[in-house]
Amino acid sequence: MKQITVAVQNRVGIIAEITEALASADVNLVAINTERTGETGLVTLSTEERDHDRALHCLVGAGYRAVTDEALLIRLRDEPGALAKVAARFRDAGINIQSLHILDRHEGYATVALNTEDREATAALLSPDELV
Repeated sequence: MKQITVAVQNRVGIIAEITEALASADVNLVAINTERTGETGLVTLSTEERDHDRALHCLVGAGYRAVTDEALLIRLRDEPGALAKVAARFRDAGINIQSLHILDRHEGYATVALNTEDREATAALLSPDELV
């Protein structure tokens, strides 16, 4: 799954501006997460596959600092400790988690978008049942 991360100034209305720009480009969002670090905010979003490039061009064209990367989608039991167990596998293998977003929780499972320094090594640590 491709995702786009936008670095923004943390201020009132920024999410409205970003989503309005995407709506005007007819981009359908699949997921959006925001995070604040002092004066800066990070907005991470994913779109329908067909909309990804258009979304990235739209955001850059609107003056936002936007980058894209490929996330692994994993499926975990929605229970205490499930994420901790997976994170420990990466830690023990020396793999740094660069970003992690819980996208959905449904019927006892959570879908998580995960970016690491080494996609192939990360995928090798996951069981076929964990990969979406």
